[in-house]
Amino acid sequence: MQTIYTLLFLSLFLQAQSLQDVIEYSIKNNYQLQILQEEFEIINQQANIEATWDDPILKVGVNDIQINQPLNRNIEAMQNQFIALSQTIPLSNRVEISSKIEKKRQNIIIDKENILKVDIAFNIRKSFIEAKFAREDLRILDDYIAFLKQPMDLITHLASVEKNSIEQYIKTELLQLDYKMQRESSIEKIEIAKEQIELIGNLKVDDFSDEVELKDYHQQPLDDLLYKIEEQNPKLKMIKDLQEIANIDIALAKAKEEADITLTGGYYQRANRDDYFSFSISYPLFINKKQYREKIKAIKRADIQDISYIKSRVELEQRLKIYLHQLKALYRELDILSQSKNSIYKLIDNAKANMALGGSLLHYYELYTKKSYTELSINEKERLVALIENKITQLLGDI
Repeated sequence: MQTIYTLLFLSLFLQAQSLQDVIEYSIKNNYQLQILQEEFEIINQQANIEATWDDPILKVGVNDIQINQPLNRNIEAMQNQFIALSQTIPLSNRVEISSKIEKKRQNIIIDKENILKVDIAFNIRKSFIEAKFAREDLRILDDYIAFLKQPMDLITHLASVEKNSIEQYIKTELLQLDYKMQRESSIEKIEIAKEQIELIGNLKVDDFSDEVELKDYHQQPLDDLLYKIEEQNPKLKMIKDLQEIANIDIALAKAKEEADITLTGGYYQRANRDDYFSFSISYPLFINKKQYREKIKAIKRADIQDISYIKSRVELEQRLKIYLHQLKALYRELDILSQSKNSIYKLIDNAKANMALGGSLLHYYELYTKKSYTELSINEKERLVALIENKITQLLGDI
Protein backbone atom coordinates (compact mmCIF):
# COMPACT_ATOMS: atom_id res chain seq x y z
CA MET A 1 0.00 0.00 0.00
CA GLN A 2 2.87 2.37 0.85
CA THR A 3 4.41 1.71 -2.56
CA ILE A 4 1.11 2.61 -4.25
CA TYR A 5 0.91 5.89 -2.33
CA THR A 6 4.53 6.68 -3.25
CA LEU A 7 3.88 6.05 -6.93
CA LEU A 8 0.72 8.15 -6.77
CA PHE A 9 2.62 11.01 -5.16
CA LEU A 10 5.36 10.83 -7.76
CA SER A 11 2.86 10.79 -10.61
CA LEU A 12 1.15 13.89 -9.22
CA PHE A 13 4.50 15.57 -8.67
CA LEU A 14 5.68 14.82 -12.17
CA GLN A 15 2.56 16.45 -13.58
CA ALA A 16 3.36 19.69 -11.76
CA GLN A 17 7.06 19.98 -12.46
CA SER A 18 7.24 23.65 -11.69
CA LEU A 19 10.71 25.12 -11.35
CA GLN A 20 10.43 25.68 -7.60
CA ASP A 21 9.03 22.18 -7.00
CA VAL A 22 11.94 20.62 -8.87
CA ILE A 23 14.50 22.74 -6.97
CA GLU A 24 13.00 21.83 -3.59
CA TYR A 25 12.77 18.15 -4.46
CA SER A 26 16.36 18.11 -5.78
CA ILE A 27 17.74 19.77 -2.65
CA LYS A 28 15.82 17.43 -0.38
CA ASN A 29 17.04 14.31 -2.19
CA ASN A 30 20.60 15.29 -3.04
CA TYR A 31 23.09 12.66 -1.85
CA GLN A 32 25.92 15.11 -1.25
CA LEU A 33 23.74 17.18 1.08
CA GLN A 34 22.96 14.03 3.04
CA ILE A 35 26.70 13.35 3.36
CA LEU A 36 27.29 16.88 4.65
CA GLN A 37 24.58 16.41 7.28
CA GLU A 38 26.43 13.34 8.55
CA GLU A 39 29.70 15.31 8.57
CA PHE A 40 27.98 17.95 10.68
CA GLU A 41 27.18 15.31 13.30
CA ILE A 42 30.77 14.05 13.20
CA ILE A 43 32.11 17.54 13.91
CA ASN A 44 29.55 17.94 16.71
CA GLN A 45 30.96 14.83 18.36
CA GLN A 46 34.50 16.09 17.82
CA ALA A 47 33.59 19.34 19.59
CA ASN A 48 32.48 17.29 22.61
CA ILE A 49 35.72 15.31 22.48
CA GLU A 50 37.86 18.44 22.38
CA ALA A 51 35.97 19.89 25.37
CA THR A 52 37.04 16.97 27.56
CA TRP A 53 40.36 16.41 29.33
CA ASP A 54 42.49 13.46 28.32
CA ASP A 55 41.46 10.25 30.09
CA PRO A 56 43.46 9.34 33.22
CA ILE A 57 45.93 6.46 32.95
CA LEU A 58 45.78 3.59 35.40
CA LYS A 59 48.96 1.63 36.05
CA VAL A 60 49.15 -1.68 37.90
CA GLY A 61 52.40 -3.62 38.20
CA VAL A 62 55.04 -5.47 40.17
CA ASN A 63 58.62 -4.25 40.82
CA ASP A 64 61.83 -6.22 41.19
CA ILE A 65 60.88 -9.77 40.27
CA GLN A 66 63.77 -12.12 41.20
CA ILE A 67 64.66 -14.61 38.50
CA ASN A 68 65.57 -17.38 40.94
CA GLN A 69 62.49 -16.87 43.13
CA PRO A 70 59.91 -15.02 40.98
CA LEU A 71 57.06 -15.71 43.39
CA ASN A 72 58.89 -14.59 46.52
CA ARG A 73 58.01 -10.97 47.32
CA ASN A 74 60.07 -10.62 50.55
CA ILE A 75 63.68 -10.81 49.47
CA GLU A 76 64.40 -7.06 49.14
CA ALA A 77 62.81 -3.82 50.23
CA MET A 78 62.44 -2.72 46.59
CA GLN A 79 60.04 -5.56 45.85
CA ASN A 80 56.42 -4.36 45.76
CA GLN A 81 53.21 -4.39 43.82
CA PHE A 82 51.62 -1.08 43.04
CA ILE A 83 48.68 0.78 41.60
CA ALA A 84 49.14 4.29 40.18
CA LEU A 85 47.00 6.90 38.47
CA SER A 86 48.18 9.65 36.07
CA GLN A 87 46.21 12.64 34.88
CA THR A 88 47.27 15.36 32.43
CA ILE A 89 45.92 18.77 33.44
CA PRO A 90 45.94 21.70 31.02
CA LEU A 91 47.11 24.91 32.66
CA SER A 92 45.77 27.05 29.79
CA ASN A 93 42.30 27.25 28.25
CA ARG A 94 43.37 25.24 25.19
CA VAL A 95 40.59 22.69 25.77
CA GLU A 96 37.89 25.33 25.57
CA ILE A 97 39.53 26.91 22.52
CA SER A 98 39.83 23.56 20.72
CA SER A 99 36.15 22.86 21.34
CA LYS A 100 35.25 26.34 20.08
CA ILE A 101 37.18 25.72 16.87
CA GLU A 102 35.28 22.50 16.20
CA LYS A 103 31.97 24.24 16.79
CA LYS A 104 33.03 26.90 14.31
CA ARG A 105 33.80 24.13 11.82
CA GLN A 106 30.12 23.29 11.92
CA ASN A 107 29.54 26.66 10.27
CA ILE A 108 31.80 25.52 7.43
CA ILE A 109 29.56 22.50 6.87
CA ILE A 110 26.52 24.80 6.83
CA ASP A 111 28.34 27.02 4.32
CA LYS A 112 29.09 24.00 2.13
CA GLU A 113 25.44 23.00 2.29
CA ASN A 114 24.39 26.50 1.22
CA ILE A 115 26.92 26.50 -1.61
CA LEU A 116 25.58 23.16 -2.80
CA LYS A 117 21.96 24.33 -2.55
CA VAL A 118 22.74 27.43 -4.61
CA ASP A 119 24.58 25.31 -7.19
CA ILE A 120 21.70 22.84 -7.37
CA ALA A 121 19.20 25.66 -7.93
CA PHE A 122 21.53 27.20 -10.54
CA ASN A 123 21.80 23.95 -12.51
CA ILE A 124 18.08 23.21 -12.28
CA ARG A 125 17.26 26.70 -13.57
CA LYS A 126 19.81 26.23 -16.34
CA SER A 127 18.07 23.03 -17.45
CA PHE A 128 14.68 24.80 -17.44
CA ILE A 129 16.17 27.65 -19.48
CA GLU A 130 17.70 25.32 -22.05
CA ALA A 131 14.43 23.37 -22.37
CA LYS A 132 12.29 26.52 -22.72
CA PHE A 133 14.36 28.09 -25.47
CA ALA A 134 14.86 24.77 -27.24
CA ARG A 135 11.07 24.45 -27.38
CA GLU A 136 10.84 27.97 -28.78
CA ASP A 137 13.42 27.03 -31.43
CA LEU A 138 11.25 24.04 -32.28
CA ARG A 139 8.21 26.27 -32.70
CA ILE A 140 10.06 28.63 -35.04
CA LEU A 141 11.64 25.79 -37.02
CA ASP A 142 8.38 23.87 -37.35
CA ASP A 143 6.65 26.99 -38.58
CA TYR A 144 9.37 27.56 -41.19
CA ILE A 145 9.53 23.92 -42.30
CA ALA A 146 5.74 23.89 -42.65
CA PHE A 147 5.98 27.05 -44.73
CA LEU A 148 8.45 25.33 -47.08
CA LYS A 149 6.02 22.44 -47.51
CA GLN A 150 3.43 24.45 -49.39
CA PRO A 151 1.73 22.74 -52.32
CA MET A 152 4.13 21.52 -55.01
CA ASP A 153 2.18 23.11 -57.83
CA LEU A 154 3.06 26.50 -56.32
CA ILE A 155 6.73 25.61 -56.51
CA THR A 156 6.25 24.35 -60.07
CA HIS A 157 4.47 27.55 -60.99
CA LEU A 158 7.34 29.57 -59.56
CA ALA A 159 9.84 27.55 -61.56
CA SER A 160 7.89 28.16 -64.79
CA VAL A 161 7.54 31.86 -64.15
CA GLU A 162 11.09 32.51 -62.95
CA LYS A 163 13.36 30.32 -65.09
CA ASN A 164 16.51 31.72 -63.48
CA SER A 165 15.46 30.80 -59.97
CA ILE A 166 16.22 27.06 -59.99
CA GLU A 167 19.44 27.65 -58.05
CA GLN A 168 17.51 29.54 -55.40
CA TYR A 169 15.17 26.58 -54.99
CA ILE A 170 18.07 24.25 -54.47
CA LYS A 171 19.45 26.60 -51.83
CA THR A 172 16.05 26.69 -50.19
CA GLU A 173 15.90 22.91 -50.07
CA LEU A 174 19.36 22.82 -48.52
CA LEU A 175 18.25 25.44 -46.01
CA GLN A 176 15.25 23.29 -45.16
CA LEU A 177 17.56 20.33 -44.48
CA ASP A 178 19.75 22.54 -42.31
CA TYR A 179 16.73 23.66 -40.29
CA LYS A 180 15.65 20.04 -39.87
CA MET A 181 19.06 19.31 -38.38
CA GLN A 182 18.64 22.27 -36.05
CA ARG A 183 15.27 20.87 -35.08
CA GLU A 184 16.82 17.54 -34.12
CA SER A 185 19.45 19.41 -32.12
CA SER A 186 16.71 21.26 -30.20
CA ILE A 187 14.98 18.00 -29.39
CA GLU A 188 18.24 16.61 -28.03
CA LYS A 189 18.74 19.72 -25.89
CA ILE A 190 15.40 19.05 -24.21
CA GLU A 191 16.36 15.43 -23.56
CA ILE A 192 19.74 16.49 -22.17
CA ALA A 193 17.98 18.93 -19.83
CA LYS A 194 15.83 16.07 -18.54
CA GLU A 195 18.92 13.94 -17.93
CA GLN A 196 20.58 16.82 -16.10
CA ILE A 197 17.59 17.10 -13.77
CA GLU A 198 17.78 13.39 -13.00
CA LEU A 199 21.54 13.63 -12.41
CA ILE A 200 21.26 16.61 -10.05
CA GLY A 201 18.09 15.86 -8.14
CA ASN A 202 17.44 12.12 -8.57
CA LEU A 203 14.21 13.08 -10.31
CA LYS A 204 12.90 11.87 -13.66
CA VAL A 205 10.89 14.59 -15.41
CA ASP A 206 8.51 14.20 -18.35
CA ASP A 207 8.23 17.85 -19.30
CA PHE A 208 9.15 21.34 -18.14
CA SER A 209 7.15 24.39 -17.33
CA ASP A 210 8.13 27.62 -19.08
CA GLU A 211 9.10 29.37 -15.85
CA VAL A 212 12.13 31.51 -16.63
CA GLU A 213 11.87 34.61 -14.49
CA LEU A 214 14.04 37.52 -15.56
CA LYS A 215 14.98 40.01 -12.86
CA ASP A 216 16.49 42.76 -15.04
CA TYR A 217 19.70 42.87 -13.03
CA HIS A 218 21.20 45.34 -15.53
CA GLN A 219 18.65 47.92 -14.36
CA GLN A 220 19.30 47.43 -10.63
CA PRO A 221 21.77 49.66 -8.72
CA LEU A 222 25.25 48.16 -8.80
CA ASP A 223 25.89 48.98 -5.13
CA ASP A 224 22.82 46.98 -4.09
CA LEU A 225 24.03 43.93 -6.03
CA LEU A 226 27.56 44.22 -4.61
CA TYR A 227 26.13 44.45 -1.10
CA LYS A 228 24.08 41.31 -1.67
CA ILE A 229 27.17 39.43 -2.83
CA GLU A 230 29.09 40.41 0.29
CA GLU A 231 26.21 39.51 2.58
CA GLN A 232 24.74 36.45 0.88
CA ASN A 233 27.28 34.68 -1.33
CA PRO A 234 27.87 31.34 0.47
CA LYS A 235 31.42 30.92 -0.84
CA LEU A 236 32.38 34.31 0.54
CA LYS A 237 30.58 33.45 3.79
CA MET A 238 32.64 30.27 4.08
CA ILE A 239 35.89 32.24 3.68
CA LYS A 240 34.72 34.59 6.44
CA ASP A 241 34.14 31.61 8.72
CA LEU A 242 37.55 30.21 7.79
CA GLN A 243 39.01 33.60 8.73
CA GLU A 244 37.39 33.35 12.13
CA ILE A 245 38.70 29.82 12.65
CA ALA A 246 42.20 30.92 11.61
CA ASN A 247 42.12 33.71 14.21
CA ILE A 248 40.99 31.28 16.91
CA ASP A 249 43.83 28.96 15.84
CA ILE A 250 46.23 31.75 16.78
CA ALA A 251 44.72 31.87 20.27
CA LEU A 252 45.02 28.08 20.48
CA ALA A 253 48.69 28.18 19.46
CA LYS A 254 49.34 30.81 22.15
CA ALA A 255 47.53 28.68 24.73
CA LYS A 256 49.68 25.69 23.82
CA GLU A 257 52.79 27.71 24.65
CA GLU A 258 51.76 27.11 28.25
CA ALA A 259 52.53 23.44 28.83
CA ASP A 260 50.22 20.86 30.40
CA ILE A 261 51.30 19.16 33.59
CA THR A 262 50.90 15.48 34.38
CA LEU A 263 50.20 14.40 37.98
CA THR A 264 50.95 10.82 38.97
CA GLY A 265 50.12 9.21 42.31
CA GLY A 266 50.76 5.57 43.27
CA TYR A 267 50.28 3.23 46.16
CA TYR A 268 53.06 0.63 46.67
CA GLN A 269 52.52 -2.50 48.78
CA ARG A 270 55.44 -4.56 50.22
CA ALA A 271 55.44 -7.91 52.01
CA ASN A 272 56.48 -7.70 55.69
CA ARG A 273 57.44 -4.04 55.21
CA ASP A 274 55.67 -0.73 55.37
CA ASP A 275 53.59 0.28 52.36
CA TYR A 276 54.24 3.69 50.88
CA PHE A 277 52.71 6.28 48.58
CA SER A 278 54.46 8.01 45.64
CA PHE A 279 53.59 11.29 43.94
CA SER A 280 55.17 13.08 40.94
CA ILE A 281 54.62 16.04 38.65
CA SER A 282 55.74 16.08 35.00
CA TYR A 283 56.22 19.34 33.16
CA PRO A 284 57.72 19.57 29.65
CA LEU A 285 60.47 22.08 29.01
CA PHE A 286 59.82 23.99 25.81
CA ILE A 287 63.40 24.83 24.89
CA ASN A 288 63.30 24.11 21.11
CA LYS A 289 60.64 26.75 20.32
CA LYS A 290 58.31 24.29 18.59
CA GLN A 291 55.26 25.90 20.16
CA TYR A 292 56.45 29.37 19.16
CA ARG A 293 56.84 28.21 15.57
CA GLU A 294 53.36 26.70 15.66
CA LYS A 295 52.05 30.12 16.66
CA ILE A 296 53.88 31.76 13.73
CA LYS A 297 52.33 29.17 11.39
CA ALA A 298 48.87 29.96 12.76
CA ILE A 299 49.42 33.70 12.20
CA LYS A 300 50.51 33.06 8.60
CA ARG A 301 47.46 30.87 7.96
CA ALA A 302 45.26 33.69 9.24
CA ASP A 303 47.03 36.11 6.88
CA ILE A 304 46.34 33.74 3.98
CA GLN A 305 42.63 33.66 4.84
CA ASP A 306 42.53 37.46 4.95
CA ILE A 307 44.12 37.62 1.49
CA SER A 308 41.80 34.88 0.21
CA TYR A 309 38.76 36.83 1.34
CA ILE A 310 39.87 39.99 -0.44
CA LYS A 311 40.79 38.01 -3.57
CA SER A 312 37.48 36.14 -3.66
CA ARG A 313 35.40 39.26 -3.05
CA VAL A 314 37.16 41.15 -5.84
CA GLU A 315 36.74 38.21 -8.22
CA LEU A 316 33.01 37.94 -7.47
CA GLU A 317 32.50 41.67 -7.84
CA GLN A 318 34.37 41.77 -11.16
CA ARG A 319 32.46 38.75 -12.43
CA LEU A 320 29.21 40.55 -11.60
CA LYS A 321 30.34 43.67 -13.50
CA ILE A 322 31.31 41.56 -16.53
CA TYR A 323 27.92 39.83 -16.51
CA LEU A 324 26.14 43.18 -16.32
CA HIS A 325 28.10 44.49 -19.32
CA GLN A 326 27.19 41.33 -21.23
CA LEU A 327 23.52 41.81 -20.36
CA LYS A 328 23.51 45.41 -21.53
CA ALA A 329 25.17 44.38 -24.82
CA LEU A 330 22.62 41.60 -25.35
CA TYR A 331 19.69 43.92 -24.71
CA ARG A 332 21.06 46.40 -27.25
CA GLU A 333 21.34 43.58 -29.79
CA LEU A 334 17.82 42.43 -28.95
CA ASP A 335 16.49 45.93 -29.52
CA ILE A 336 18.09 46.03 -32.98
CA LEU A 337 16.83 42.53 -33.83
CA SER A 338 13.31 43.42 -32.69
CA GLN A 339 13.29 46.48 -34.96
CA SER A 340 14.58 44.31 -37.79
CA LYS A 341 11.87 41.73 -37.15
CA ASN A 342 9.15 44.38 -37.27
CA SER A 343 10.50 45.67 -40.57
CA ILE A 344 10.62 42.16 -42.02
CA TYR A 345 7.00 41.57 -41.00
CA LYS A 346 5.99 44.68 -42.90
CA LEU A 347 7.99 43.58 -45.97
CA ILE A 348 6.35 40.16 -45.84
CA ASP A 349 2.90 41.73 -45.75
CA ASN A 350 3.82 43.88 -48.77
CA ALA A 351 5.31 40.93 -50.67
CA LYS A 352 2.21 38.83 -49.99
CA ALA A 353 -0.03 41.63 -51.25
CA ASN A 354 2.13 42.18 -54.36
CA MET A 355 2.01 38.49 -55.28
CA ALA A 356 -1.62 38.96 -56.32
CA LEU A 357 -0.39 41.60 -58.74
CA GLY A 358 2.37 39.41 -60.20
CA GLY A 359 5.03 40.01 -57.54
CA SER A 360 7.93 37.61 -57.01
CA LEU A 361 7.08 34.51 -55.00
CA LEU A 362 10.79 33.85 -54.59
CA HIS A 363 11.21 37.23 -52.89
CA TYR A 364 8.38 36.26 -50.54
CA TYR A 365 10.23 33.03 -49.67
CA GLU A 366 13.46 34.90 -49.05
CA LEU A 367 11.71 37.31 -46.70
CA TYR A 368 10.07 34.47 -44.79
CA THR A 369 13.47 32.78 -44.47
CA LYS A 370 14.95 36.02 -43.10
CA LYS A 371 12.03 36.28 -40.68
CA SER A 372 12.68 32.77 -39.34
CA TYR A 373 16.40 33.44 -39.06
CA THR A 374 15.74 36.66 -37.14
CA GLU A 375 13.32 34.92 -34.76
CA LEU A 376 15.92 32.23 -34.09
CA SER A 377 18.53 34.93 -33.43
CA ILE A 378 16.22 36.72 -31.01
CA ASN A 379 15.47 33.46 -29.21
CA GLU A 380 19.20 32.74 -28.89
CA LYS A 381 19.90 36.22 -27.49
CA GLU A 382 17.05 35.84 -24.98
CA ARG A 383 18.47 32.45 -24.00
CA LEU A 384 21.87 34.03 -23.33
CA VAL A 385 20.18 36.75 -21.25
CA ALA A 386 18.44 34.12 -19.12
CA LEU A 387 21.67 32.14 -18.67
CA ILE A 388 23.64 35.22 -17.61
CA GLU A 389 20.90 36.27 -15.19
CA ASN A 390 21.04 32.75 -13.76
CA LYS A 391 24.79 33.20 -13.16
CA ILE A 392 24.15 36.50 -11.39
CA THR A 393 21.50 34.82 -9.22
CA GLN A 394 24.14 32.25 -8.28
CA LEU A 395 26.64 35.01 -7.42
CA LEU A 396 24.06 36.64 -5.16
CA GLY A 397 23.55 33.35 -3.32
CA ASP A 398 19.84 33.15 -4.14
CA ILE A 399 18.00 29.84 -4.43
